[in-house]
Amino acid sequence: MSSVDELAHAYQSLWKNRQLDVVDMTSLHEAIRDDLLDARTHPRARKSLHQKYVLAVERILESTIEQGHQLQLISLHTKKLRELIQNEGRNHS
Repeated sequence: MSSVDELAHAYQSLWKNRQLDVVDMTSLHEAIRDDLLDARTHPRARKSLHQKYVLAVERILESTIEQGHQLQLISLHTKKLRELIQNEGRNHS
């Protein structure tokens, strides 16, 4: 398992033109949530959670990030996607 700093740096390297303040696990989770929710996009242009998840996984796999970090980032995205889907279900109940 790699350090949080290494994983945060790996995540930041995915975004060339985006300023991210990812310094710890909490901010990494927040950045992943914002990405999956397409929070930086105008509401009319947003993609679905599943579309954003697929795009994120593709971005990670196509990167030059070390394979272990790729797997950890994909795992974090998967966990966050499941969490967001569960929360979405609760909000519609």
